[in-house]
Amino acid sequence: MTKIIASDWRRIGFRAALTVVFGLFCVPPLIFGGYLLLCWFRIRAPSVYYVDYPYLPVALVFIGAGALCILSTLYGAWRRSFYGLLFCVPVVCGLLAIVAIPDEIPHIARSIDDVNYLSSVNSFFRVWYEANRKFPGNETEFRDALAKGPAAWQYRVKSPSNKSPYFRSGTRLPYDIVIVPNANGPRLDNVSDRPGVIYYCVSADEQEFWVTMTSLRNDISPTASLKMTLDIPEKVFVLGAVGKDYPAGMPRP
Repeated sequence: MTKIIASDWRRIGFRAALTVVFGLFCVPPLIFGGYLLLCWFRIRAPSVYYVDYPYLPVALVFIGAGALCILSTLYGAWRRSFYGLLFCVPVVCGLLAIVAIPDEIPHIARSIDDVNYLSSVNSFFRVWYEANRKFPGNETEFRDALAKGPAAWQYRVKSPSNKSPYFRSGTRLPYDIVIVPNANGPRLDNVSDRPGVIYYCVSADEQEFWVTMTSLRNDISPTASLKMTLDIPEKVFVLGAVGKDYPAGMPRP
């Protein structure tokens, strides 16, 4: 009788150990899904800005994957069916979640919109300078430069959208252009707490410009700050160019 009881305890301990080990693979999708679900509730607050992202659908996918992992782990450990093949489910789902989560974080996944906008400024302003021998001097010229490109770019490069990836109270915010004339450098202080504000600083002779932008460092926040290079603190992302770098007739990249 004692041997039977001891054997039962060993079997229970083994199954409990399997549950704990393979259950660890269930944690990443459940935590990330729960975080996105919390974000979905938080964006209802009128005082916060947030990044455009399908919070609820992605949350349900990750939570569903985590729940499937838990069921597979429990069934495989305590019923020992399918010769342990069910343990493949939590392992595969857990590893996929670990790989996918860094790219699925909302403000990281959507930051490409800001980068594309700034990249377009750099490319289209070069075209403007080669045509006018100066950089845009006001908001009208700024928007005109981004609306037009060389004929060779037609149907291949679209003008950047004025819609930013940021929302507040269900309303998408446009990119807001602030022109700073007679500048000697980029705007690095006294900036708006709203994301998607672009500070275009241009020198008095319109031969040099600098661009900085406000963005969200987190997925949801009541305030924005200047966009950082690779999210490195205190390293502000500054776009700029000098007209002498674009001599007439110089081939475009």
